[in-house]
Amino acid sequence: MAATNCEVSIAAHYVPERVPFLVQALEAIGQWQEHSASVTIVTNDMALAEEAEIARVVAELETRGHSARFDRTHGLAHPFHLTWWHKAHLREWFERDGPADDLFLYIEDDIAVTEANLHYFRRFLPAAKQAGCIPGLLCYEIAPWDERYSTGFRGPQIVREGECLALEGQRFVSPAFPYWPGFILDRELCAQYLASPWSDIEQAERMPQSARHTCRVQSAWALTYDNVPKGLHSRYVLPVDARLNPLPESCVLHTAGNYSVTRRYSFGTVRLRDVFLPMGITSSLRQGWWNARALMRRIADKLRRTFSSAG
Repeated sequence: MAATNCEVSIAAHYVPERVPFLVQALEAIGQWQEHSASVTIVTNDMALAEEAEIARVVAELETRGHSARFDRTHGLAHPFHLTWWHKAHLREWFERDGPADDLFLYIEDDIAVTEANLHYFRRFLPAAKQAGCIPGLLCYEIAPWDERYSTGFRGPQIVREGECLALEGQRFVSPAFPYWPGFILDRELCAQYLASPWSDIEQAERMPQSARHTCRVQSAWALTYDNVPKGLHSRYVLPVDARLNPLPESCVLHTAGNYSVTRRYSFGTVRLRDVFLPMGITSSLRQGWWNARALMRRIADKLRRTFSSAG
């Protein structure tokens, strides 16, 4: 069976300390066997390509039948706009002739997408599209104490019936926090995206959901908030088991692993097994306890900053 082609664009602002994160992301792609990856690493500094570990993992990618190249940005109005550079690659990919089930994957440099993630996405994509949805991915990291935490959820979500739907007999939940640092599109979804305001940096900035979010986040949203089905938080839906635990194949690793350690802005504070809770008194109490601890963290952070500036 022929491999499915996957165009991959990775946003990698060059910082030497971040090189190990990108290495892990590339190593995950190197494990793909049923998907052929054409990787473009978008960077502001070609010194990234000269890093020994990057050169090694790129060579390994090519040995395994994938391809990789570097594209240096220039003329950016702001350094954060590096995360929008891939939009040109997306348009070029869309305009090329290719099978309808080809995929375009955009990720930031610290996201490891496995082949299991792609299999899951492709399996449920037809049914999801019929429902106006997209199979979502949930970003997580493994804390030093060997617990998995969501990087995007800022508190547990008590799941209500209207937030659930079934696709091919599998239960899905509409997440209140749908963001992950990337997106996957097939050609049909790509056509929708390029026709939407979300594919243009100036139009995306004016959308109501963009308030208090940087252009880096807006770039990764893609179709998240475009034509959202009634009653759902976004077009993304996540598969869960009988206990509302997210299925492993829908989870992608955040290789930097910094949120669960710093807990900055309350990110990295919700365990994967707690992101979705059933309705009931117990869940309400657990959510209340989390909110109380979040308030304590905010107060402590404000006090630290106050005393730090005073000193």
